[in-house]
Amino acid sequence: MTPAPDNPRNRRIATFALLSTCVFWGATFTWMKQGMEALAADFPGTHETALGAYFLLVRFALACLLLPVFIPASLRTLNAASWKWGFWVSLPFAIGFLLQIIGLSQADVPPSQSAFLTSLFVVATPILSSLVYRRIPPLGVLVGVVLATTGAAFIQGPPQGGLSLGAWLTIAAALVFGGHILVTDVATKRAPPMAVTMTMFLFSTLWMLLALLVSPGGPALLAPAALQTAALDTSFLLMVSLCAVFATVIAMSVLNRWQKELLPSRAAIIYTAEPVFATLISLFFSNRETLTVWLFFGAGMILAANLAAELIRPRKPATTLP
Repeated sequence: MTPAPDNPRNRRIATFALLSTCVFWGATFTWMKQGMEALAADFPGTHETALGAYFLLVRFALACLLLPVFIPASLRTLNAASWKWGFWVSLPFAIGFLLQIIGLSQADVPPSQSAFLTSLFVVATPILSSLVYRRIPPLGVLVGVVLATTGAAFIQGPPQGGLSLGAWLTIAAALVFGGHILVTDVATKRAPPMAVTMTMFLFSTLWMLLALLVSPGGPALLAPAALQTAALDTSFLLMVSLCAVFATVIAMSVLNRWQKELLPSRAAIIYTAEPVFATLISLFFSNRETLTVWLFFGAGMILAANLAAELIRPRKPATTLP
């Protein structure tokens, strides 16, 4: 694999751009939780898989409609390569989101826990990268992985007891998202990034429709009466629209444009700031979080992971006069 171009200016811009997306992604956990609760109230007794697929179907469909408005190049640069790579990127993207939202829909998984468990993809990404590309991540990234993992493990206090079904589903999503980062790194270097984003959304919409059709009770959600019920639910519409605009169209467009400027393992470390923002946003906009010493500890460790990845670099050999 060809390493990311060594352009310090682009690297700084990419770091800031990807960190900015973490704010939107952090808010997504609260938006998805509230949106799923609205759907569960509208359709009591419906399986979580069907509700999750429905929420994501609407989210990705809106993204398909909005992306060309925000970024016309997403249509203008479409070519065969973008369709090919959009297909491959959409697979881990759609599977990861479906696992994540089903886990988040469980009553014992608050937004902050979902966010920090999802952040474990920082461990999966360099491991998968090492296996696939047969290279060892930089020392700073390895240090960052340890710090980020510690922060994610202790953010809710010292680990105790077993993990719930929702937690395991979220961990599975983290593993899949690690693969998504690697596939995105390859895809956006071989096809126009914005076109890849567009085709990824299109294919992901189809995957969610398929998931809805095969889920228990899923086809009933496509009945005219059910569609009308969802369309009249302002809480659901607001949450899914916020997810579509900020956390999907804007965030994924930034990711597909700027992630290629960084190594995949470095990008994964930056994304560990996402759960910090998720917890802070949930603290301010919901009653599901409690401010504790462990929250500060975990958040501090994750921020330290970002600094380690940025600052711990191999020293260049000193130049000597001939």
